[in-house]
Formats: sequence, structure tokens, C-alpha cells
Amino acid sequence: MLPNAYALDLGHDVSIKGFGTAGLVYSDNNQADFVASSRLNPRGAGRTENISGVVDSKLGMQMDWQATSRLSFTAQAVSKQDPNNSWVPELQWAFAKFKILPNLDIRAGRIRPAVYMLSDTLDVNYANPWVRPPTEFYNQAPISHMEGVDLLYRLQTGPVNWLLQPFYGNTQLSMTSHQTVTAKNLAGVNLVATINDFTFRAGYTYTNLSFNDPFFEGVVRPGMQSICQADYGDPVACTQLASLDPINKMASFASIGAGWDNGNYFLTGEFGKITTASLLHETLSGYISAGGRFGKFTPYATYSQIYNGSPTSFSGGSGPYGAYTNQIVTGILTYDSMDQNTKTLGLRYDLFSNIALKAQWDRIDTSTKNGQENTGYGIFHHTTSSFNNGGNSVNLFSTSVDFIF
Repeated sequence: MLPNAYALDLGHDVSIKGFGTAGLVYSDNNQADFVASSRLNPRGAGRTENISGVVDSKLGMQMDWQATSRLSFTAQAVSKQDPNNSWVPELQWAFAKFKILPNLDIRAGRIRPAVYMLSDTLDVNYANPWVRPPTEFYNQAPISHMEGVDLLYRLQTGPVNWLLQPFYGNTQLSMTSHQTVTAKNLAGVNLVATINDFTFRAGYTYTNLSFNDPFFEGVVRPGMQSICQADYGDPVACTQLASLDPINKMASFASIGAGWDNGNYFLTGEFGKITTASLLHETLSGYISAGGRFGKFTPYATYSQIYNGSPTSFSGGSGPYGAYTNQIVTGILTYDSMDQNTKTLGLRYDLFSNIALKAQWDRIDTSTKNGQENTGYGIFHHTTSSFNNGGNSVNLFSTSVDFIF
């Protein structure tokens, strides 16, 4: 959420405020694109262009209307690179908020589910110290909004301030490679405890996911079915197709986070695990970041990592067609996020009270799974075969101007 100090009062209890980022990213590796989200961004810095202005740049506007003392409405639209490589503004928030009790609010409409510690400020990068939130962690559950409802219950017990935020909804999102993902019965809870300079958070999100993937439907499914149903075919292909089928599969994201900020120094970190009913996408990810504020300067350092815990190869095929089963299943298993870590050093300079300049160096290392082919690309996009088949070290240099108005 944006601070009200920068809201423009339009009268009749209506206010408007905005935010944005103008960023440039340089990559020293031209074999892959670094992107903010490997599922949502089709191009970035590296292979498409060495210096990219599309990775971090965005512009957003938010309008609030305090209709009564208990009822308010909020709408927020953001323009940034989308899966279709366009910049058409998308409505991220459009909800009504009603105060049921002094410490209990309900919101209904289009809202962002609280799956991260920084969910409310992911697009408002001025509110964050880095050029961008650590991609290894914040790339894992790219659900920018849902149509649903949540509750915000605030309670104080002694020195502890609590926020309990359950939510429920449904959403459909477009992704790269012409994929569409549908999350039905998206339910979760966000619990935050604040004690003096310390913040602790735990969250859990559960949903039924369905991927509409043209490659899977046009190539993988008919291929596996033909192997499964052929005379003297491979019955293993039938069971593997059922396991890999991306329709209506359970998925959950459990995460914890903690932060300490005394105004002069900060230390924060989050850790999360994705679990699915499919063979795909079981990952562990997390980061830790620390920094200090010295006047207008804020130097910081971050370490982030993602680990793929899913199998990346299959050799259980049987019969004369077993080799084809193994090849297809292994190909699908390697079409996922792979192991990657990033070491980051950065500096923020607060030019004005609403404008921040940032510069950041990232050293990104990817690794293969025991030397296996096509497992070395981490969470990069638009990769070459040589990048996929080996461990890689990429130096990334980023600058940005973040602002609110």
C-alpha cells in the first residue's frame, strides 16, 4: 500500500496516488535472459538485449474512495511487461473494504493474496530497499491477484501486535509460452506478529491448479497416449501421464519470514516450500538480507537461493516403447525451475522524500543436477542449449529510479 502522505485529494473523500520504477539491467551473458519472473516475463537482459529497460520498469496508479466511515473502495492499475510482451495496464486491485468491528475489516473483489511478507508492496518498489525483491523466492508463487475475499483481524496482547488474515478466491492468469493457469479454491492464511523492532510472519496457501499448456496438450498428451494404448505398448506411460497431467492438481505454498528494523539497520529473510500432487515443481527457496541507513545512503547485501526437490529424470519405462516413455517424461521433468543462487550487493540513495536511486550487482550461479543435460538454467528464460547443459555464472548490473507521487 502507498503512504497517504502522497495522496492527491480530489474532493468528496476521493484520493489518487501513484508509483513507478524506471530501471536498466545489464547482463554479461548473452545465452539467456534474466527476467523478474520466469513465468510472466517473455524477455529480459542477456540474450534478447544486453541492456534491458523492461525487467524492472513499471508505472501504477491507485484510487481510494472513503464512502463512509466504515466503507471504502480501492482500485489499482499497473503497467509493466506482461506475458504477451505488452504494457497494457492491468487492474491489480479493485475491492470494497468494510469495517465490521474496530479491529476487523473485510475486503471483497480483486485483491492480492497475502502469500509473501511483502505482498502488498511488491509493485511499489520504492517501499523496498533493493532494486527488486529476491527473484529466487518471489518467483515461486506469481499470483498477482484473485477474485475473492479476505479478513484483516488485528489484536494486541501485551507488547505483541497481531494480524490474522485468512483469504479465499479464484484466479486465472496468462503466462509465457502461451500458457494459462487457473487457480480454483485458492485459500490461505497470513499471520503476522510485531514486537517492537521485530516482525514475524507465517503463511500457508492451498489451491487446485490447472495449466493450459499448448505443448503438453498438442504433443505430450497424444504422444504418451499413443505409447500407452499401442499394441505391446508401455503401460507405464499411462501412469506417468496421469501423474504429469497439469489439470486440477493440488498445490501448496508454506512460508515463514522474520525481520528486524530499528531505523538504522535492518535484517530480514523469508523461506518457503512449494508442494504439489504432480511430479513437477517441489521447490525450497529463501533469502536473507541486511543493510544499514547512513543519512540518505542505504547499502545492503542479500543472499538468495532456490532448490528443485522434484525428480529431473525418469528411467522406469518398460517394453519396446519404454525408451520413448523415459525420454518424454524426463523432458517434462526438466521443464521447471532449477537450482540457482544469487549474491547481491547494492546501494540506495534517497534523493528526495519520494524518489530513491538504486544500484545493484548480482552474481547469479546456476548448476546442473549431477551433470544432467537441460538442468542448468536456474530460473532464466529464453535460454540456449549450452546454457541449459552446464553450470553458469552471470554478472548482473542494475540501476533504477523508484518514485511515489
